[in-house]
Amino acid sequence: MVREATLTPYSRWAKPLVSEVAEVINLLKDSGYDSNQLVSVTGIQQKNINAWTARYKNEPDNVSTIPYPCWCFLCALAGKPNIQSNGEVVEVNVRRVLSYFKPTAFRPNDKFVCPTSDQFSDLIDNDNYEALTTEKLSEVFNWNANNFKRGIDNGSLPFLNWSLIVMSMGIDIQKMILKELKGPVSLDECD
Repeated sequence: MVREATLTPYSRWAKPLVSEVAEVINLLKDSGYDSNQLVSVTGIQQKNINAWTARYKNEPDNVSTIPYPCWCFLCALAGKPNIQSNGEVVEVNVRRVLSYFKPTAFRPNDKFVCPTSDQFSDLIDNDNYEALTTEKLSEVFNWNANNFKRGIDNGSLPFLNWSLIVMSMGIDIQKMILKELKGPVSLDECD
């Protein structure tokens, strides 16, 4: 069971136990994604997953080393999006936002093409969306603001970061990334 304290905004976040991270990973595996497929569609390396779930069978109560953004991402893939904002989404005109980007920006990691800095400029750090600034997003997801800004400016934002931005606007990243699910996936069903 995943504790509620792990499903909160960063300011109140309790790091998950290795057993909780393993539960999320196993839920995704039970839903049709083996380790290689998870690496391919999420971009999260197997060595990181191994580190975050280290010794969960022998020492399930150890605190995981998983970073907050990665935990938000995995929880969203397991049917629990937007833990960083208690389930609230940034109010945007989704059709308009989708028109800023090529369809390849909304694909799994193995088919993803990062948006350009010009495309990002329609969404982030402009007057269109008050909540979508490098500073605010960095604070919400505990990102290094300088690295995040550099990724936007260079059109080299990591897939995981882009996915979290997309999720924060109410776009279902589970459907965007996990196109071959055997059925609905939800952490709520595990509790």
